[in-house]
Amino acid sequence: MSIKNIQTAHLVHDLKNPVNIIETGARSLLESQDRYGELNARQEKVVKRLLRNALKIRQLANSMLEVDMASMGIVRTNDCTLSAVLKTALVEVFDLVDPDVADALENSRDLVALQQVLRTNEIFLEAEESQLNRTIQIDETKLCLVVTNLLSNAFKYRHKRVFLRCVAEGDSISIAVRDDGPGIPECYHQQIFDQYFQCMKVEGFPVRGHGLGLAGAQALTEALGGSLSLCKSPQGAEFVVQLRFAQTK
Repeated sequence: MSIKNIQTAHLVHDLKNPVNIIETGARSLLESQDRYGELNARQEKVVKRLLRNALKIRQLANSMLEVDMASMGIVRTNDCTLSAVLKTALVEVFDLVDPDVADALENSRDLVALQQVLRTNEIFLEAEESQLNRTIQIDETKLCLVVTNLLSNAFKYRHKRVFLRCVAEGDSISIAVRDDGPGIPECYHQQIFDQYFQCMKVEGFPVRGHGLGLAGAQALTEALGGSLSLCKSPQGAEFVVQLRFAQTK
């Protein structure tokens, strides 16, 4: 293991302890008000914001560790479904912006129910239930992180809508995520996956983050034996994940 890998592992471990304390404390204040005292509406809003950001730090720490393992060629396959991958990614994204929607997504029992919740929130999912419910063998954690990253970017830059398309045919998967935002200038299409690279700021769409997202998503996708590409789109930006999986017997 390289010094960089060791440093990443130690950093993730050191981050988790304070995050666990913050998360536990915030949950206690929200869920045990008979013990710690009743919160007014403004206080509850602040505590919920603390909790959401603690969860975001946890997700970032886990993402760092997965990208690090991907760079070392570590892939852990397991049986899963595309439906589970999509639902996990969508719930994680909404956990940070609207926990009520996250709960509704988690409780949706079939594709129709899932699409209804998504449409209400201007997300349009194109998929077939039979394809989503097929059991496949893949590193579910890494694929979830890739989809979560692409959805987070789409949410960040959309004007109003996000479009999600999933196709599973034979032993291949195609997942496309598109927003209706300003798009990415063609001159940046080759650089967009470079570590630490960020596009120029677009008016009305401030660029946030540290520039590791798409580079990390590409590293994870390649570790799964697939590809992540930015496609030409008449509106917004469209990213497509293409990979193969092992079919269970």
